[in-house]
Amino acid sequence: MHRRIWLLSLTLLLLAIGPAAAGVEVVYGPTIGDLTPTSVRISWYTNLDTISYVQIDEQQLGRGGPTKAHRVLLEGLQPEEVYTYFIKATVAGQVTTAGPYRFRTPSENIDRFSFCAYGDTRSQAADHRKVVLAMKACLPRLVLHTGDLVNDGQQMSDWHSFFPVIKLLAPTVPFYFCLGNHENNAPLYYQFLPLPKGGGDAGTEWYGFVFGNCQFIALDSNRRISEQTEWLRQILEDPRPPGVKWRIVFFHHPAFSSGPHGGNEEIQTQWCPLLEEGGVDLVFVGHDHIYERSVHNGLTYITCGNGGAPLYQPGQSDNPYSQASASVHGFCRVQVSPHRLVVTALSHELAKLDQVIITH
Repeated sequence: MHRRIWLLSLTLLLLAIGPAAAGVEVVYGPTIGDLTPTSVRISWYTNLDTISYVQIDEQQLGRGGPTKAHRVLLEGLQPEEVYTYFIKATVAGQVTTAGPYRFRTPSENIDRFSFCAYGDTRSQAADHRKVVLAMKACLPRLVLHTGDLVNDGQQMSDWHSFFPVIKLLAPTVPFYFCLGNHENNAPLYYQFLPLPKGGGDAGTEWYGFVFGNCQFIALDSNRRISEQTEWLRQILEDPRPPGVKWRIVFFHHPAFSSGPHGGNEEIQTQWCPLLEEGGVDLVFVGHDHIYERSVHNGLTYITCGNGGAPLYQPGQSDNPYSQASASVHGFCRVQVSPHRLVVTALSHELAKLDQVIITH
């Protein structure tokens, strides 16, 4: 009888602590972002409330919690250095390790590199995966996402499909996101992603950052357009940061599109004049699930909403500024150099769909 009572007590104890001790895992991430020559942001999500940190060599960095959503800023890094890191999650005395992963900081004056841009990945993980694998083969130094990461930003299950796909690249290459309409401005978007500091909700709804000789600006085209217009005006009127040659803007809704959604008149009225007169060289958008290149008043606008969502057909709306279009899953690769941007639209099979060279 005493043995039965002891076994029952032990079973109840294991049931109480077992899931916490044996079931800890990093379920989303790590995802890196906001990478500079001396710092990086890293986010990850654990299935249980944990004390977590990043380990580089023997250093425990960014230790925090207990919580499920973890975001840390690591500073004091060295330019043009490869860092190997692990994610450590601790609960009930047990440490779970994810990694190793690696990232490379840029040099202070990098002026030759490539990056990728894509969007509207939401509801078809298999097609999204093909696009990410194709981008990975291009060896980008960073990736822009033009919104509609998931089908419904308020549903945890949708994020559960998104993060395993970008994990093919995101622990190593920084991702920069902007809000699509399908994110629904959900708190989960801000909790999960290592976004640079800027304005709006959580100070990350819109933002700017510099990578090498490029200044990037991310906007939220879903709402608060007028507020961002004044912010954008100030950014474009201020002197360029030292060493910046190119200005590249990305947001979700296209100003001009021949897809079923068509162009956005509010953006045409409020943002396009600023973009076209403020020294912007290139604009990336999504929303319509096509590739399309438009030119308006000398500025190139590229819709790259073909990142994995069900494809649309171009030619459904009037767009007199369209120069090229395609209905195939893919992305854009941009090769940056001191005197030109080579923008190539590629399919998920790395077939060339279109190309434009921007110089000044």
